[in-house]
Amino acid sequence: MKRCLIVVENLPLPKDKKVWWEALALKGAGWEVFTVSPGYAPFRWKEEKEGIKLYHFPSPQYTRGRLIYLWEYVNAFFWIFLLSFYLILKERIRVLQVCNPPEIFFPLGWMVRLMGGHFIFDHHDLSPEMYLARFGRKDFFYWVLRIFEYFTVTTAEKVIYPNNRQKEAVRKRTFPSRDKFVVVPTSVETQRIYPDKPVSYLRKGRKYVLGYLGVINPQDRVDILVDMVEILVKKKGFQDFLLYIMGDGDAREELEVMVKERGLKDYIYFTGWLDKEEDIRKYLSTCDLCLDSMLPNPYSDLSTLNKLLLYMAVGKPVVCFPLKVAQELLESAGSFPTAFTPSALAEEVLNLLREEDKRRKMGEKGRERVLKEFDWKKNKEKYIKIFSEL
Repeated sequence: MKRCLIVVENLPLPKDKKVWWEALALKGAGWEVFTVSPGYAPFRWKEEKEGIKLYHFPSPQYTRGRLIYLWEYVNAFFWIFLLSFYLILKERIRVLQVCNPPEIFFPLGWMVRLMGGHFIFDHHDLSPEMYLARFGRKDFFYWVLRIFEYFTVTTAEKVIYPNNRQKEAVRKRTFPSRDKFVVVPTSVETQRIYPDKPVSYLRKGRKYVLGYLGVINPQDRVDILVDMVEILVKKKGFQDFLLYIMGDGDAREELEVMVKERGLKDYIYFTGWLDKEEDIRKYLSTCDLCLDSMLPNPYSDLSTLNKLLLYMAVGKPVVCFPLKVAQELLESAGSFPTAFTPSALAEEVLNLLREEDKRRKMGEKGRERVLKEFDWKKNKEKYIKIFSEL
């Protein structure tokens, strides 16, 4: 049987739905799939789910600051190299897929290729641009990330991108052969994520429910949603609603303190990660409107935000700032404030909540668009083809 090892550093599997669905697609195509990813409490070195063999390594759950990131990556490199080397030798694995961030595992690619195997790089995020969005400067660490990106891209036989904008940005600065880059659109497993029955107890007696689903790191600017809720409650006098923030990350603790200090605990609820597709469906299907708060920058303007596709898959209208890829993705399923401020976001949300028919039509358009363009059932064939041609 053909065997593949998938390596992820920044999220444990199966929490990373994009990579998890990739692993399941390979298994369905006849591959035996192993994964290495971080493990959080309750920690297990090894487990098996849905036929995928998962190995985990100990990792700090949250990181803040460049030096702490450095420690995280040193720790990850040690454990990932050790576990991957063990699995490659023990299981005779000859195909390695590494998912970023970060781009520090190209030595694994060298090793696999020297052994006659194949190295695939799944380029989720542009790490140099992400660094700029988080720290705001092109310093030594930025250029180190650029160098790591170059080595990783040039080492890989195939590089997978979620959209053409990201692909072209990297192509211009790494100069690879054109047939190396493959676009596999970020997609949703619509047989697992679909409109479900709203859950009445989640509404907590409120007329409207808003939702944010995703990572809560500084560059995601979820603090803008807190500012938005404060404006709605204290300046607009609009109180018959609540906001679920579904996810986790480096900035969550700080945001919870902010919510408490501003007296907004009755309006904002933190759920943590929703690991099960059933829970994702349950919460999103209860929402009347879904949100994203990322501001435009070189990173966000080029990124396909997974959360937007999940919102669309359950038929929910979306309000977010007019980022380039987000506008292309959402089309008429999205509503975009005219200014990049919490006040403009609040105004857009308020206007849309007053128009039930418009929300319904936006949700229907989004669902239709996902089924037509971003259904993993269709796009996974492009992914599997990469492996079948090795």
